[in-house]
Amino acid sequence: MAKKKKKHSEEEHENIERWLVSYADFITLLFAFFVTMYSVSRVDGKKMGSAVESLQRALGSVLPIQMTHKEPGVFPNFSAPIHFSITPIEGKAYTADGRALVKMAEEIKKGIEEVSKGKTFNSSSTLPNQIKFILEKRGLVIRISEHVFFNSGEASIRSDMEPILNVLGQTLEKIPNHIRIEGHTDNVPINTYRFPSNWELSTARATTIVRYLLEHFQFDPEKLSATGYAEFRPVDKNSTPEGRLQNRRVDFVILTHREMEFEPQTETRPEPKNPI
Repeated sequence: MAKKKKKHSEEEHENIERWLVSYADFITLLFAFFVTMYSVSRVDGKKMGSAVESLQRALGSVLPIQMTHKEPGVFPNFSAPIHFSITPIEGKAYTADGRALVKMAEEIKKGIEEVSKGKTFNSSSTLPNQIKFILEKRGLVIRISEHVFFNSGEASIRSDMEPILNVLGQTLEKIPNHIRIEGHTDNVPINTYRFPSNWELSTARATTIVRYLLEHFQFDPEKLSATGYAEFRPVDKNSTPEGRLQNRRVDFVILTHREMEFEPQTETRPEPKNPI
């Protein structure tokens, strides 16, 4: 009888410790799960965002995808606002015309800094040097990144960015210079019902800004023009995501008085002496 009880006791001891094996397997699987989740959260946000943006443009932004830059960590919920970076004026003002343009550029810079102070502009990405002032032979170029006024693959002005455009309109409507709005894209193709190519997209963005200026300010329509260059006037390499970001832009070109002489002039026909 004693031998039977001893054998029964050993079997009970083995059954009690068997649950540790399942528990250890469970902990191992749980650890592997969290390691996988942590590694997924450290995906390169810049490369992933660039890939998604290219896909959206190719498909006409029909995918309801919004990529935000991910900081290291486990599933952070982070959406970066636009922080304006305005570079110093590039180029030298050797003439009176150039000095006047530089003075106007300083006024615009000050106005943009005032309206953007203390405000958060909703955006899924931030860019360095979003607004540049470049003094060229033809005049002053105000180079503004695509993301300031437009969403990717679209030509509608973002409502939260209208204060920036209003600063430009309030200053530029005072000057007699001809103003040319130029739309530019990168070399990523777009093929949608509205924009069969980057030609249509770049031109639509330029004309949208011209229409906004005419509707909200007292501009003489004869001193405004709009043109689209698609991807054929790049300022950086299209082989890198950073270069493509710089190429997607809108340029406000304020022509000097000398350059204005080469612009098409409005014909003023004399009225007949004896009108019928």
